[in-house]
Amino acid sequence: MEESATTTVIQGTLITSGVSAFISGLYGISTRNPRYGFIAAAAAINSGVTAVTFFGIREYLISPLLVSTLPWPQYVRRRRELGINDASDDSSSALGPPTWSDLRQHKTLDTGISGVLAGGALRGWKSGPRAIVPGALTIGAVCTLLQLAYNEIGITRLRYVSGLNGTLSVPKSSSPPSKSLSQRFLGLLGLQAVTDEEYLAKMKTTRDSHVKRIAELERQIQQEQVKDSEENKSS
Repeated sequence: MEESATTTVIQGTLITSGVSAFISGLYGISTRNPRYGFIAAAAAINSGVTAVTFFGIREYLISPLLVSTLPWPQYVRRRRELGINDASDDSSSALGPPTWSDLRQHKTLDTGISGVLAGGALRGWKSGPRAIVPGALTIGAVCTLLQLAYNEIGITRLRYVSGLNGTLSVPKSSSPPSKSLSQRFLGLLGLQAVTDEEYLAKMKTTRDSHVKRIAELERQIQQEQVKDSEENKSS
């Protein structure tokens, strides 16, 4: 299981519930429904149950299963990140850097399977056995499309970060501030706040790794273009 599994489940559930409550409450206010608060709360609960089911299945069941069994490059890289040594990966020791296609397909299979299972289970529980297949197919397709959109946003961010130059200056504080109520609440959820210096160091590390990855991808693209031009000349 990946180290960020619990954080992903918590963050995904909270974000889904918050967005659903906001949209439902805003709709209730726009239609002048006096029960807009109840509508928002009900939407938050329903979407939260759906989200925790989906993310729980993906992070604790499907992803560990796929990472430990599939020989595809995406899962070989994820095994290496987790420090899992597999004899079947020896032939892939010269695995190159991920391509843009690899980044676009990141976790799409995990998400699709998890969406099918979560959608079928929840729809079957709410509406009966006849709703299992339609619910599974619909939720699976929606989750896959959302994952593809999320990956595309990540690629856009990656390209943007690679173009950043310069560093950020963060003033150093003389004494650590006392924890606020929100920080204590996040601590109970297993989320730990970081200092400005730690956050800056993490941003620099992330930026450097993204720049290095993009440079490798650009070098690979140039090599492929040179190879294609040579083949065209020979033909």
